[in-house]
Amino acid sequence: MPVVPMFHASAWGIPYAATMAGCKLVLPGSKLDGASLYELISQENVDGMCGVPTIWQLLLDYLNQNRLTLATVERTIVGGAAVPLSMIKEFDQKHNVFVMHGWGMTEVSPVGTVNYKTPEMMELSRDKQYQLQLKQGKPLLGLTMRIVNDAGENQPFDGVNRGYLQVKGRWVAKSYYKSNDRSAFTDDGWFDTGDIATIDQYGYMQIVDRAKDLIKSGGEWISSIDIENLVESYDGVREAAVIAADHPKWGERPLLIVTLKKGFEKIDVANYVSQKLTKMNLPDAIIVRSTLPYGATGKVLKQELREEYVSFLLKK
Repeated sequence: MPVVPMFHASAWGIPYAATMAGCKLVLPGSKLDGASLYELISQENVDGMCGVPTIWQLLLDYLNQNRLTLATVERTIVGGAAVPLSMIKEFDQKHNVFVMHGWGMTEVSPVGTVNYKTPEMMELSRDKQYQLQLKQGKPLLGLTMRIVNDAGENQPFDGVNRGYLQVKGRWVAKSYYKSNDRSAFTDDGWFDTGDIATIDQYGYMQIVDRAKDLIKSGGEWISSIDIENLVESYDGVREAAVIAADHPKWGERPLLIVTLKKGFEKIDVANYVSQKLTKMNLPDAIIVRSTLPYGATGKVLKQELREEYVSFLLKK
């Protein structure tokens, strides 16, 4: 069951893959609230789901409120945005559902990596398994990846060094239709994805951030995704987004924007993050909103938030 719009990379190619494999295909239509999704999953005995974290949070909230579990679902593929650790744990511990991270984009037709369940993964302790599930996985056969620094130099596959993620393959785009823009294509044949990533010694890739969302503070790179994942693990936070706000001294600093669950206040979030984050990564301010802006594919529209709050710290 792909809970992804058909216009978005053909629902990640699931309608084609399901047909090729002889699978039953369940399409939810426009009803993406938790109650409607649960009803459809139960009626159609869905065993595999695909979607973004925003959709699954709506489903999990409904299940918690009504003390329900997902009896038939075995796995869910999550892409489009990084899934927080708290969601991986909740799917596993409450519903026995394996969260399978993936990554891709239209230019790679569209799936690039998938973090499959492997026998080696199942031998790990539960906590180490969860940490591995946070990664976007290994590339599909036929796709090659590398990470490079600002100078275009290859970075080691050690899971620590970060760089611009570039890919190459027979079905990776070589140009854009009727466009002379070659900024995403290197002279030696690689496609620059616009993502910042690490790759470990086993070939697992993990997205650190979109290059445009990375916070460059005093010469250091700060990942908005790392902060968001930590904040969303707090019980009182429903949604979190971190953006780069202009700063008179450091150039940019993290600005945390959240929606809260009933009974929680901003000071609760501030106390939590102050205990969990280093001073460098600690957001300079927290803004509480009733909602966050989302696009049609379920991603937070950070550009809208940047336009509204980019000068917020300059006014303090």
